[in-house]
Amino acid sequence: MHALEAVPPVSLADDNALSMAQEAARYAVLRRMGSAIRHQIAGSLQPVSMIASLVERRVQAPAPNLEALRRNCSEMNTLARSASSECVALMGWLAPHEGEQVALNEGVADCLHLLTTELSFRGFTVVDATQAENARVARLGLRTLVPACLMALTDAAATPAQVRIEAGIDGTVANLSMSLQPTPDAEDPVQPAKAYRPLTWSDVKALAQAEGVRLQWGPQTVRLQFDVQPAAQDADVRWG
Repeated sequence: MHALEAVPPVSLADDNALSMAQEAARYAVLRRMGSAIRHQIAGSLQPVSMIASLVERRVQAPAPNLEALRRNCSEMNTLARSASSECVALMGWLAPHEGEQVALNEGVADCLHLLTTELSFRGFTVVDATQAENARVARLGLRTLVPACLMALTDAAATPAQVRIEAGIDGTVANLSMSLQPTPDAEDPVQPAKAYRPLTWSDVKALAQAEGVRLQWGPQTVRLQFDVQPAAQDADVRWG
């Protein structure tokens, strides 16, 4: 493995060029995640559509069962509220709130929930070993860097592999690492990502600088350091 290159969180001399690189990288990540977000929105709305169709059929009966209809309407109301909340929360990926925090393990899980299906289609499996680490970090930084690093690692891989994600807390620093571990007997080439373009380490570097996250990377390993945040009153919202 090549030596890891440390990237200090400093500004480039040309602030305009840096800003353009950061925005281009953010756009690329969101374009890559767009289909997964769309799929989650559709999935949350499908139960509402199904029960609405059921209610429509029952209303058209010669002698509608009013008790069953009341029950179905109550269920539809509950499902609609749940779908509305999840859709609004999913929009947090497109319009994030500054200053929000999330537990490290929960934030990683939220990212993987949107990414693992596409990764599996391309030949990658993901092992999340961060469940025990619940230190709070900036939600925006985590959501920005975890998807970008996963994309950059897998886009550069020649053959299918397992991605292992690990974390540890060292005082006021949360360490997060991702490593590619070759899959035995994997001979078929990696399926390229279909959405938009590959992510490069230049993209990841620009995003790390934007979020103040310390970054090291090599051909099969990436390490991130997030500042641990003091406890805040805002509650974690899945997808939010």
